[in-house]
Amino acid sequence: MVWSIISPKRRRTLSSDALESRSDEGNQLVAWLAVIVYAFVGAADIYSTLLGVHSGVAEEINPVLRAAMDHIGLGWVAAKLLLQGVISFMVLWFPHRIVLGIFIVAIAFNIGVVVNNLHIVHGF
Repeated sequence: MVWSIISPKRRRTLSSDALESRSDEGNQLVAWLAVIVYAFVGAADIYSTLLGVHSGVAEEINPVLRAAMDHIGLGWVAAKLLLQGVISFMVLWFPHRIVLGIFIVAIAFNIGVVVNNLHIVHGF
């Protein structure tokens, strides 16, 4: 869908920029390491969310995720994992330094969410 709204010239430029970013071994290394960390942080986020919600001491504050929890039950876990996979693929496809920087900041934010969830559940 996104490709359909971008001009052919812009798509070629974007593809070329992505190819150039992937050819940089340093970018590739950082991208793979960040994606691996993101997978662990994502799993920890799911675990800590389930722990908090099911223990009754917390509730999901993200309205989109809350709606998913209310309407598809534990299916939200699969949806979240699918979204993480899509994001990881996008980062690996276009490992530009700016993309990597934004991704790493987002991972750090997610680590904060996990720590907060565990703090709520365990009271530490």
